[in-house]
Amino acid sequence: MSHTQEATPTIPERLRRARPWILIATGAVLIAVTSALIAGGVASANSPYLGVDSARPNGGKAVFTVLGEQGVQTSSAKSIVDARARLQEAEGETTLVVHDRDGIAVDELAAQIAELDADRVVLLAPSRGLLEAFGGAITVGGVGAAGETEDVVEAGPECAAPLSELAPEISQRGARLYQLDDAAAAASSTCYAESGRFAYVETPLPSGTTLAALGATDNLSNGDVLSSANAAMGLAVLGQTQSLVWYTPGISDAEAVFGVEPSLDAFVPPWLTPSILIALATLLAVMVWRGRRFGPLVEERLPVIVEASETMHGRGRLYAQQRARLRALDNLRIGTTTRLATSLGLAKATGVQEIITSSAAILGANRAAIAWTLLDAVPGSEAELLDLSQALLTLERAVADAADPGSVHLSSGPGTTDPSSTAEKSGGPV
Repeated sequence: MSHTQEATPTIPERLRRARPWILIATGAVLIAVTSALIAGGVASANSPYLGVDSARPNGGKAVFTVLGEQGVQTSSAKSIVDARARLQEAEGETTLVVHDRDGIAVDELAAQIAELDADRVVLLAPSRGLLEAFGGAITVGGVGAAGETEDVVEAGPECAAPLSELAPEISQRGARLYQLDDAAAAASSTCYAESGRFAYVETPLPSGTTLAALGATDNLSNGDVLSSANAAMGLAVLGQTQSLVWYTPGISDAEAVFGVEPSLDAFVPPWLTPSILIALATLLAVMVWRGRRFGPLVEERLPVIVEASETMHGRGRLYAQQRARLRALDNLRIGTTTRLATSLGLAKATGVQEIITSSAAILGANRAAIAWTLLDAVPGSEAELLDLSQALLTLERAVADAADPGSVHLSSGPGTTDPSSTAEKSGGPV
């Protein structure tokens, strides 16, 4: 029997077959996106505020980088020892920026910071204890209002140049406010006033160092630096000298001040824990999804005999599940042609074309109709498959009756023995 081409699967059939892989791919994408979002959120939450190497919205990398591009020799330090070494290595006049974001600079550490040798000291949102370590000329004045996106605070007439000219107004972001004592007010500069207190104050110390307190720290962050004149304010305050050392008291300072050793969490990347949890959750989900529960073992005598009908029904269910109608029909055709060859007295190796010719001759039927049933017909539905299978049975019985008129064959199908009727019903030649 010659091979015929199977019917091309439809789009719904292709989607149905590919559904498991589509679900797996979709799940993988969802897991990857969720992992990235969670890891990014955790990393953002653990990103240091105004960190000079952080490009996140709350970081301070933008201002720090632009200062370096404008010719200022920038460096950072995370301990009092590093800050002292960076100041000794700095060339020319130097600005020391102290950002005590964790409140470590108290008592002895605050006194050591005040003794550092720098031409300018800019304290970012300093605490009362740190200000007192510098002599108390600047005092804490509260917190300003957090305005809307468009709200700004003007520099004011008491703000000295060049800050008043470069940054005449900045965004109102709820800055910490400061004020000067009466002795220091005469030779000082105060900018961005709210209720008689200021977001930036600057005063000379008896040692010759210029001390400044900047409470508008949010204006220096990557997310807000481009609003209003925030960038100009940051560059004007921090870029007045040849060198700049950005000092953030860190773990070693905390150990020295409080006698506390850093925990293991300090050395673990913030994305590691959520990534491990997501991987474990994914593994558990795959185990539940793909896992199989095996029942108790059952003893069975060997060898196991499988009835032919069980195999037939099993293959039939597989064909039905996969919509393999043409493959099922081809199996029926192979059996029919074998039995037709026997009824016609032909050899088993006889070609299907010769069997078709002999069948048409003995029945006196249309050869094209028999060829349609045995070779050409392609079932487009379950009903057509049933019709064609019935046509094969009818053809087989008709040939057997014609070849041996004296034999008796039981008929379970339609009364007609002319396969051209089925060919006509299926759209084939008659």
